Amino acid sequence: TEYLAGAAPTAPIVSLDVMDDSGTALTSDVISAAQWILDHKGEYNIQVANFSLHSLRPSNFFRDPLDQAVEKLWFNGVVVVAAAGNYGVETGPSGVKYAPGNDPFVITVGALDLGGTTKTSDDVAAPWSAYGHTYDGFAKPELSAAGRYMVGPVPAGSSLTADKPDKVYYGRWMQLSGTSFAAPIVAGTAAQILARHPNWTPDQVKGALMVTARAVFKNPQAAGLGELTASKAVGVVNPPNPNAGLNRFVTSGSDGSGSAFNALAWTDAVASGDLAWSDLAWSDLAWSDSNVASLAWSDLAWSDLAWTDLAWSDLAWTDMAWTDSSTEDAAEGDTLPGEPYTAVATEVAEAQADPALVAPDGTVADPPVGDSLTDVIATP
Repeated sequence: TEYLAGAAPTAPIVSLDVMDDSGTALTSDVISAAQWILDHKGEYNIQVANFSLHSLRPSNFFRDPLDQAVEKLWFNGVVVVAAAGNYGVETGPSGVKYAPGNDPFVITVGALDLGGTTKTSDDVAAPWSAYGHTYDGFAKPELSAAGRYMVGPVPAGSSLTADKPDKVYYGRWMQLSGTSFAAPIVAGTAAQILARHPNWTPDQVKGALMVTARAVFKNPQAAGLGELTASKAVGVVNPPNPNAGLNRFVTSGSDGSGSAFNALAWTDAVASGDLAWSDLAWSDLAWSDSNVASLAWSDLAWSDLAWTDLAWSDLAWTDMAWTDSSTEDAAEGDTLPGEPYTAVATEVAEAQADPALVAPDGTVADPPVGDSLTDVIATP
């Protein structure tokens, strides 16, 4: 079982339950949970918050109360990781339309299918993993991680095992899929980064994760900048700031609670032509050390999105009521073709020889041979 430990097995976890048994919550409950994290982050040393959920109403990030709640966390030093959502389509971009994954001040994570091997060359974005522009023109997700056919422990006699008995293995493990499972891998890696750089800001953590993402070659835009490479991300010394173009709109909050995003100044600047879309494109940042040059990240930037497409007047503030619901991002019906993947000796050797999997301390991922659940540890 030591091989099923997860991305940050020694990190203490504070679990806040906002969902009912159907995987749905009132958005007001999610907002209350974000406020609880903010109020108690010092007491419990909370530095990373994972949101494997999304609201059910599409919105602009500057209008949505859930977006504003997670931004408070970000501006108060808590790294926020959000699932991209499972409403993607194979025919093209779905857009990322819902809070909190539509917010530039979070790390939005897509889901990858690892192809049943330890190799990364056959990793592809899951067909249901949402990607594309937000209503405000931001390209999402920032990066992706394993999220299809994930195996994890489940309590015996739980309602989930009763609802989906065909997903249960050996009585105590379940195989499920969704961006809900990809996001915590990135959240765990963020915790590993902060363990090495405890004074880093959320923007620095986000930059380290993005600049070390490894290219995904099939439908690469669906994976954002690429696949999480945790062993490289934790070794970054001077990460770029992905939100540098937005810094001038981050000001002191009017309620005295720290920094906040000045949405009015931002919308005025863009609408007046004072701020060009290209000014906020990733292409003007220092991504030269990453593998993204071939992905034409600038193609995902705002330059190809007309301002008139944003149609803010279509969404009244009253539509963003706190009585809205949120739902988890788990595609539980995704069926595994065949038995769980088993690593063989040649694949173990390939993983050990891959320089991208060597951590700064010289250790390397070491998947065991013959473990019938090794599909869960096949994440670089």
